[in-house]
Amino acid sequence: MSESNQHHIRGFFLSLITAALWGMLPVALKELLAGMDAWTVVWYRFLVAAIVLFVWLFARKELPNLMLASSRTHWFLFFAAAGLCINYFTFADSLNYVNGETSEAVIQLTTLFLILGGVIFYKEPFVGIQKIGTLLIIVGLLLFFHDRMAEFTSFENSQTVGVFIVVISAFAWTIYALLQKQLLGSFSSPQILLLMYLFSALVLAPFVVPSTLFALTRIELLLLLFCCVNTLVAYGCFAEALKLWDASKVSAVLALAPLFTIGTLKIIVYFNPDYAFSDRLTWISIVGALLLVVGSILTALMPVLTQKSKATSRDSGVTANKSY
Repeated sequence: MSESNQHHIRGFFLSLITAALWGMLPVALKELLAGMDAWTVVWYRFLVAAIVLFVWLFARKELPNLMLASSRTHWFLFFAAAGLCINYFTFADSLNYVNGETSEAVIQLTTLFLILGGVIFYKEPFVGIQKIGTLLIIVGLLLFFHDRMAEFTSFENSQTVGVFIVVISAFAWTIYALLQKQLLGSFSSPQILLLMYLFSALVLAPFVVPSTLFALTRIELLLLLFCCVNTLVAYGCFAEALKLWDASKVSAVLALAPLFTIGTLKIIVYFNPDYAFSDRLTWISIVGALLLVVGSILTALMPVLTQKSKATSRDSGVTANKSY
């Protein structure tokens, strides 16, 4: 097997691990929120990730030097860190109102927001494949919530509040993602994450109750450990996958995350029919989730498909010239 093929296979499996970890995360968070508030859960995730990443970068002598960055970069860092912090907190807080399947489905709006942000701020084209993907995501959301539409008429309903919070979370993550594209010119991805984690841990500190850690059950402690490790391992696998594989292909695999959420909860309900934190999705909602995934994959693969289309056109042109 060639080295290139090995890179493709490793990139695929690292992306798949990331998708699985992100898919299982809302399931773990939902259970953990029974014993610890969202502020404190997210703070511990940021704190542990920041400490481990700091030690790793320090050992490699790769700690970021903010003094070398311009004031413009400092502002980008501030808003990107704020975006990631809001994303982490709001996603966790939304699980106080909705279950994992719903939160993971709605967070797919990041795909639409990223497309919109790319068109507005980076003047990226909005091509036919993206239009199809966008339509599939919208139709998928409508099908996913087909039996709950009546519940979204009032903010007195917990489903409405939860979905609205996830939309805020998706928007906040989009701000972080768009600004990270600018920051990569000044810092590496691990350096950016370290700065984000440190900023967020400091900002959240006044709102947390660290002592609740000692009141957690053994299962809840394991869930908190999983959430903290999830932050490090998932982003670590994600960063490594980007080194080995095209970013668009990695994003396409990550779009499978909602299926891992639904699959995890289906397994839990199978062994524990009385499990409370599951939406018991109908087959129409599952079809909607599949359309969400397909739409996200199509939009993620757009650069690859466009590149192949251009290459085919060039090859056709060469062939035509030769025939003359």
